[in-house]
Amino acid sequence: MKRNQNLWSVSLFILATLFIGCNSNQKENQTSTSDAKSEVKVTSENLPDWQYVGYRVVHHMTVQVEQIKEIGFNVFDNPPIANYQSFVITPALDHFYTRAVVDLRNGPVIVNTPARDDRYSSLEVFDMEHHSIYAEVTGPEAQRYVVVHKDHEGELPEARAVIRTNSLFPFIFIRTQSFEIAGDPKADEIRKQASIEGIVSEVELPDVKDTKALIQWVIDNSIPYSQTKDQMVKAAADYTPEVHKETFENLKGFLASGGVSGNVGMFEAVDDPAGGSPKFRAAGTLLGHLGFPVRHAYYQQIPVNRKGERLSGANGDFVVTLPFDPGMELFWSVTRYNANTFLPLNPADIGGNDIQVYNVYNMKPDEEGNVTITFSMEDPKDGTYWMPVLESGYYFLVRYYGPTSKMNGITAKDIIYKGTPLEKRFETVKF
Repeated sequence: MKRNQNLWSVSLFILATLFIGCNSNQKENQTSTSDAKSEVKVTSENLPDWQYVGYRVVHHMTVQVEQIKEIGFNVFDNPPIANYQSFVITPALDHFYTRAVVDLRNGPVIVNTPARDDRYSSLEVFDMEHHSIYAEVTGPEAQRYVVVHKDHEGELPEARAVIRTNSLFPFIFIRTQSFEIAGDPKADEIRKQASIEGIVSEVELPDVKDTKALIQWVIDNSIPYSQTKDQMVKAAADYTPEVHKETFENLKGFLASGGVSGNVGMFEAVDDPAGGSPKFRAAGTLLGHLGFPVRHAYYQQIPVNRKGERLSGANGDFVVTLPFDPGMELFWSVTRYNANTFLPLNPADIGGNDIQVYNVYNMKPDEEGNVTITFSMEDPKDGTYWMPVLESGYYFLVRYYGPTSKMNGITAKDIIYKGTPLEKRFETVKF
């Protein structure tokens, strides 16, 4: 198949267009954003679990099927780091993504990860229902992983790990850290050395606009999980595009109101005790499709200020002081997004600046070991790190890679909401 250079945009176009297009209509689930100082209320409405399961699968499989159509199986796609023009929801901006869908119908597939320098790189594998079934930091040396269907009984080649899955077409996701925010050539060179070995067969793909067909295709190509089997069957029969839009609106309001403020329970394997409800798992596709389980990286979404008002330039400056070394094993970052597009800001809208993310590589601690970031429309010029924002809404995500118990009580959510009425609502997980 001919490789599409804009695959990342193509594969998420339908989802992102819906996500952006519906963002202006939030009357049902939160207070009007015409009054920027309005306190955002958490929606309590819950839909049936089968709708959340259906949403998660349709969101994930739309991306997966489009990738197969454009690139095929067992081939890595290497999109550029996202910017304000991308169709990627809440993307990380300090590492490259490398991704592939593999075909296990003809036996095991070998995934080769490249040798690297001291930068972070990781391998994650998702089943067709968007559960993370494997995630680890790859070593500095080149490594082999065997991905195989659960029913395979033959001999397997030597590998660092054997990853068994219920799905015939799992999703492989590699992250490679970039020390330059716009993407450094060395990281790009490293990630493009990843490769896949395996036999590919032709397959008839479902129409991504046929939501029920997408879900049925997952059922037909997976061993069912007891935890989701009934909901999948129900969704295959009743999950129409109209139901999809209803579910999206519900999840969008849930996220925008701060009903979810992190990835706790979103991406774990279906039988992991740390896994969350179907609603939380569905919300995870919008907070960060193909995200990490909390044990690997702890994401904290900050959508409102200490008063519960949505973050926006109209609501004034927002200043946060965080410990430069909160105790994680790897690194952390702070990335700000446009609340209307869920993407980085257009540099043209912030005076030509392209300040989108801060991390341990572009900040230095003060004498007390802290860093202070000011989210404001104008550069404060007061020695703090400036994060430009627009008068309209924004939110930011703090990502802690390799979380440890040393972080307990001193993460961004702990510091921002401590002693406020929002403290309980934004309660953090303990490691």
